[in-house]
Order: sequence, then C-alpha cells, then structure tokens
Amino acid sequence: MITRTPLSQPIRGDVGSDGQLIFADAALRRLHHRAGGQEGGALAIPGLAALAALTLRLKMRLSRAVRVADENEDMELWVEAVPEGDIAKLSILSWRALSAGIPTPEGDLREQHFKAIDADSALLFDTSLRLVSAAGDVAMQLERVDFGKAASDILQKITGDVRRTQPILDAMNAKQAFAAVRVSTVDHAEMLISGHPQVMTNGDISGYRCDLHFALLPKVADPAAGSPGVLFGRQLAPVLRQPLGRIIANAETIGSELNGPIRENYALYAKDIANAARHLSALVDDLGDLEAVERPNFATARDNIELGDITRRVAGLLALKAADHSIRIVTPTDDHKVPAVAEFRRVLQILLNLVTNAIRYSPDGTEVFIDIAIEEDFALVMVSDQGAGIDESDYERVFEKFERLGRSGDGGSGLGLYISRRLARAMGGDLTVAKAASGGAKFTLRLPVRQT
Repeated sequence: MITRTPLSQPIRGDVGSDGQLIFADAALRRLHHRAGGQEGGALAIPGLAALAALTLRLKMRLSRAVRVADENEDMELWVEAVPEGDIAKLSILSWRALSAGIPTPEGDLREQHFKAIDADSALLFDTSLRLVSAAGDVAMQLERVDFGKAASDILQKITGDVRRTQPILDAMNAKQAFAAVRVSTVDHAEMLISGHPQVMTNGDISGYRCDLHFALLPKVADPAAGSPGVLFGRQLAPVLRQPLGRIIANAETIGSELNGPIRENYALYAKDIANAARHLSALVDDLGDLEAVERPNFATARDNIELGDITRRVAGLLALKAADHSIRIVTPTDDHKVPAVAEFRRVLQILLNLVTNAIRYSPDGTEVFIDIAIEEDFALVMVSDQGAGIDESDYERVFEKFERLGRSGDGGSGLGLYISRRLARAMGGDLTVAKAASGGAKFTLRLPVRQT
C-alpha cells in the first residue's frame, strides 16, 4: 500500500508521450490497476497523467500535490515530474490521507486577525530536514540547486535571517506540528508558516511539510509609513502574485490541451494570456524592488561570494531561454574564481537581468559572454553581447527609471537596469555600460573584493 512507503524511497514511474505507463514501482502499478488501468496501457490516474503530459509539453521539471482516490480513501500525493526526452519521470515523494484531519491554519489566522491570501506554496523535507520539493510562489525563489539543502538554509533564504525562524526549526527538529507562525520575508512581505510531520499508517515519520501563506496584517502604525515600498512591497505585491500565478498555470493547462483538444486559435489565445500574466508578474517584482531600493534605510547583506560560481548558475537558469534563439552563453572556466563581498541574492538578480537583456537584444545564433576579473579593490563581472549595441550618448540614459530607449513590445518594464545600478551601488560597487569588442553592449558590474 502506498502509505507504507517511506519518503526516503520514492515511488517511481515512467510515462511516455502518448500517456502510456512504461514502468512503475509496485505501489504505483497497484494504484494504476485499481483505477482501471491495464498493463502496458495509458496511465489511469488522471492527476498523474496530466502532470506527466504537462512536464513533457513544457519541457520543465514540475513539483506539485496531486489528489487521487484509492478505494475508500482520498489521498494527496506530492509528485515530482522530470522530462527526459519523450519520457516523463514521476517520483511520488510524499502522501497523506485527506481524511486524516490534519489541522489547517485558518482558525489560528482569524484569531490573530490575519486575512490569509489563498496560497498553496509548500516545502517538503525528508527525515533529515533537507528540501526535496517545493511548489507555489515560493518555489520560484528556490533554484534547483537548493534541493537537498537543510531547512535552516532554506528558511534563511526566504526570510534573510534564520534567527527569525528559530521556533519553526525547533518544532521541525522535534517533529512537532505548528500553525501560523508569522515571519517577514526578504522582500518585506508578511508570511504565515504552518508545518506538520508526514506520518505513515504504522506511526513512522517519513518527512516534514511546511505550508506557506502570504498574509495581510491589520493596519498598524509603521515608522516607515509613507516611505516607498511599504504599501506595495509588503502588502499588494504578495496579493497580486497569487492570482497571476493561477492565471499562468490555468492558461498553460488550457494551451497545452491537457483537458482535451481545443481550436488552434484558442490554444494560441491561452499562450498569449500566459505570456501577458508573466509580464505582469515580472512588473510586480520590479515595482516591489523599485520601492525597496528607494527606501532611505535600504541596505544589503555582506556575503563572501565567488563570482565564477554565480555566473555559471545564471547561465544554467537562462540556458533554455538562450537555446530558444540558438544563442550560446559563454562562462568562465570552473577553475577561474573571483571572490567578492556582496549579497548573493542581489548579485544573482543583477546578472539575471543583464544576461536576459543580452539574450533579448542579440541576433539569433550569436553568443553572450560572461567574464570575471579583479581590478585593484574591485571584482568585475562583464556581460557582453553581439547585438546592435548602445549609442555612447545613451550610456547614462539607459540606467534611468522606466527608460527603454524607444523600444516597445519587448516585454521589459524599463526598471531592470535602474534597479540593478541602485543595488550595485548599495553593495559598494557600480554598474556601467560601454561598447563591446564585438560591437554590441558590454555591461560591467563592480563589487568590493573585501569588507569595507
């Protein structure tokens, strides 16, 4: 029976592009048969079949909860789907009986006068409290390299200070349930975290799950009230991200025709809707960052980072976007290392923006170069492209707020470079642009090499 399988031994299955269940562990095979499936036939569990089809359609790794009915019991499975060629690799990492009566945090939220936003973000940890899966809005903040990291590292990334979440870590280490613990995220949103151990029918604990809910606090006096970022960054941005995320997910489901064939023009409409929602979601993020960097007390962390590692992460995250245009991202070799002192998350954000712009404005089939170096007391990251470049008279103008140099319809907000330069200067560095040797644009990010 599925509920007796420990989390450390995921239930696996392979599904072909035609929906056929090619391979399945015994537990999944039994569930497939009880759902009316045949040996060698199409996967008969609708939620799993839809997830397999979606991961193959999008060519993306997906993790989410899937509800299934098994005899007289409804269950929620936490499933990871990975596309490998024409096969979707499914791994069931966790499960729970929905009839088990696991408490939800809604009552506690009302008692604390919170209005919870309808969110389904969740983090799933194994018995060693290491991240094995993430879904929802928070999943977008966690790169693939975060899987396998300790709960303390994950919570620190979300909140910026693990000391704020010590009660949560204490409960998780003690394998105790907790509800509606309030924390502030790194982008100043208010979040409620609830958690409970994953308990099997024999009483053994197979892992730990945390559910995260963005929340609106009752209006209280705030010493920063009236300064930029308080209203939008802390309250409106989380509210907007949730419906936008649902629009994107639903539009992709419609456009992928998972619920049945539709007219071709309707599928194209759905894709347009998903792209427009992504643009709005990016704009929400930009406006939140804009208000944050313009606060008088804005400051960044001082982490000891290695720029070669960050550039390779950026290249990995944007590899698919570049491949869509036959663009190759050239990064420093593994043995080329340049240390710097700056906030890891903000440096990653700046470089993602620079490389995304380079891909956007480069001709198909060209190359984007990321180089690193040390110059006196500064570490340098240089992003160059083979595009049309930027006129010297526009070198400063390109960093102005909402400036797009007359471009329209390219999906940009005109805020990325403005925010990136503000972040660079907040970290004791700078961001400049010049002409690349190839004739395109060359952006140089300068960061301190040592603590100041």
